Amino acid sequence: MNQRESMKESVKESIFVIESLRAGVPTRLSTRILPDLRQNITEKITEDLASFAHDVIPQGRILWGQYGQGKTHALTAIEHKALDMNFAVSRISLSREVSCHQLFKFYANVAPRIKTPTSTLEGIQHYLDKMNPGQLSNSRIKEENRYSNLLPTLVLEDYFLAEGEEREKLYADLVGQRVPISELGKIHRLCHKTALPKTKFKVANDTQAYFGMMADTLKLCGFNGWVILIDEVELLGRLGKASRYKAYQNLSWLLNWDNSQSYHIYVIAAAATRLQDDLWYGKTDDDRTVMPELAAKDGDTAVVKMNTFFTKAIDSRSLRVLPAEEADLAQLLDGIANLHGIANGWDAGMDSASLIRQLGYQPVRTYIRAALEYLDLQYLHQQAAIPALSTLGEVSLEHEEEYEEV
Repeated sequence: MNQRESMKESVKESIFVIESLRAGVPTRLSTRILPDLRQNITEKITEDLASFAHDVIPQGRILWGQYGQGKTHALTAIEHKALDMNFAVSRISLSREVSCHQLFKFYANVAPRIKTPTSTLEGIQHYLDKMNPGQLSNSRIKEENRYSNLLPTLVLEDYFLAEGEEREKLYADLVGQRVPISELGKIHRLCHKTALPKTKFKVANDTQAYFGMMADTLKLCGFNGWVILIDEVELLGRLGKASRYKAYQNLSWLLNWDNSQSYHIYVIAAAATRLQDDLWYGKTDDDRTVMPELAAKDGDTAVVKMNTFFTKAIDSRSLRVLPAEEADLAQLLDGIANLHGIANGWDAGMDSASLIRQLGYQPVRTYIRAALEYLDLQYLHQQAAIPALSTLGEVSLEHEEEYEEV
């Protein structure tokens, strides 16, 4: 690449980063170019990933932090690091439609969103299409008693033999879009000339088999494991008690906090500290008390697991996204100013430290928005003014409508 082409590429990348920041959407490129404000977090996660790459399944972690303080950006940095270390990555934000209390529904939202280091396409169908059924015999997928239910492995085996519409249906089932068992039986008979082995798949009991099948398939595809990143875990607090209990149970398994995880899955969950403030502490009927009581109906082991969940959630493996130091913030904003200048072809100047002090204590995203508005005004109108906080407002979680399980 000659100097002119290099300059064009630099301008293009700078525009892309500036516009992604303006939209409030962290991108792979922006996190690579700009300074990492959470290096202490990414270093610990990198250590976990290094162990994971050598077939040690580490316990997952929760990232705690105030709303808007950089948890999402930290997850983005983790995502990019995991991809660079040859892991497949799924990332999801919890919402009304997607929560952890219904594990299969959760699976149906993370499995189709798998990102891999070697492709811009989501999912694994393009990898499966380059494989053959004989390769399954050399993987753990064929290991006896590996899964609580054989259905997902039967579907995977049939995928390699089916064609056209039938193959598409099987892939849909593999990533959580359930196909009726009668339809799976017809496809199996077309592939093998025999009936589908009898299997009673129960969502409540057997969803973990789909997670296991997918994790093992990703290993078969050549990746080191499956990293699942979950954002906005605090939204579990909007669920009813019974649903929260199920969500905590499922999170405990995904995070491997009882060391029962036998599949190559590593989970990082990000949560606002208000989940602790609102539901875990300071009340006579807080979740730390109520959830073990609910678990009693499932036996002593369930009670121990629930107590362990709340202990692990705040122990030494949990990570806190703390306010960034002024010097680090200034370095970040200086980097943004530099990119703004490259993107627009001007000598961008900004006293980042002064902007930070005048705004006072704010979420990182507010400083970024303020810097962009300051630079835009200076570039377009030659006005150097710190924007008012009222123009940089955040949407508070307190204004979101609460919801129950539907």
